[in-house]
Amino acid sequence: MVSTYMVKLHGQSEFSDIVELVQEAVLHAARYLDRAVHSGEKPQVQVKDDKTLVMNLDEESQRLILARLGSRHAIVAEEDPSSHALISSATNYFLVDPLDGTTSCKRFMGTSGGQVGYGPLVGYVHQQQLAVCSFYSVPHRTIFTAVRGQGAFRTILDQDWNGTSHRLTPPVCHSLQAAGMLFFVSPYGEARLVEHLRRSNAVENIYRFGGFANDCARLAQGYEQVQLQYNAKPWDFSAVLLAAEAGYEVICDPLGRRVPLESWRIESNNPIVVLHASVRDEFFALVDTMPRAQ
Repeated sequence: MVSTYMVKLHGQSEFSDIVELVQEAVLHAARYLDRAVHSGEKPQVQVKDDKTLVMNLDEESQRLILARLGSRHAIVAEEDPSSHALISSATNYFLVDPLDGTTSCKRFMGTSGGQVGYGPLVGYVHQQQLAVCSFYSVPHRTIFTAVRGQGAFRTILDQDWNGTSHRLTPPVCHSLQAAGMLFFVSPYGEARLVEHLRRSNAVENIYRFGGFANDCARLAQGYEQVQLQYNAKPWDFSAVLLAAEAGYEVICDPLGRRVPLESWRIESNNPIVVLHASVRDEFFALVDTMPRAQ
């Protein structure tokens, strides 16, 4: 029997029960997805109204997660549009992305290791602020968990679903030019800023491997040092806590108000940049020199 409560919090925490429940829900779905992606069966794929993909794997994973979370708090779940309005009205609620990186899963199904990660992601919002998140990367058999004020943790699981958690403490990046940057191209304009940074020879390299949670987990492990996305959805957004608790700054609305994570109320689209505080001023100095869109 696997112990799902793998993150040991320092002293008493008001989120201890939530952490355990969130990890249980993620691992409940993870076991299903692990079997499904290695079964050899071709998934059923549909295109949603927003032109993104949904598979039967997403739907079953969500069912399993919701069943485990129960009715303790409200739940905003990606594949349940009727729940999305809760973002603007609920104070305490869970965020559920049953399969963060659906396209990556479809393309890399059955692979092990590598750079691309995908899997279930569950967050918890307390008093309208992110408090807990947990993400399981199927290809890496690894669960990442972050708790506000307690840190970010990685647990690599063996075939019996056992493992020991280790706190993530990536090295500080002291120069933007030495940084690796991850980004996603959406209709909201990330490509303009990326092109500007590239023309300025501002960062060492710019690329993307997979879904939003995979990006956040990579930063938390120190593989890259900057992440840019202008349309993180609420159910994706909880993953930024992995990077924040590993020591990064999360700045929301980076082209406008530049709101720190602790002051941001989750919206339907959440523009963010994640980076080390040591390169913050250098990054935004370059942003401020970017030519205005015509």
